[in-house]
Amino acid sequence: MAQIQRKNPTSMITMAGLHQTVKVGPWLFIAGQVPLDSDGNFYGEGDPEKQINQIYTNLKNACAEYGGTLANMVKTTTYVTNTDCFAAVSKARQEAYGDDAPVNATVVVAALFKPEWSIEIEALAYIPESS
Repeated sequence: MAQIQRKNPTSMITMAGLHQTVKVGPWLFIAGQVPLDSDGNFYGEGDPEKQINQIYTNLKNACAEYGGTLANMVKTTTYVTNTDCFAAVSKARQEAYGDDAPVNATVVVAALFKPEWSIEIEALAYIPESS
């Protein structure tokens, strides 16, 4: 039976009541990432491009904690508070993944936890155990 590893990588913000990552065997579940750095600083007031860049930094850091990269990403769910974010999200996905993007569902929501947040991404990666 695969062990469950729950972590808050030091490169990501620690929040009470949750872990940023959970790894079960080769599967890495990444909690919804918002535009906050490891110190809780918010990036991108009114600027979806700055927000998505910080979110992708967080996703990279989550994968790196377990020896992976964004190339290990297999699924993302992207939440946006308005359709004005689509251009920034699409550009960031292209830069991050090129032609090897994971499957994705984008959902427009009424709001995220903080009103200044416009984008949140939760993710699933496949990172095989080291041999």
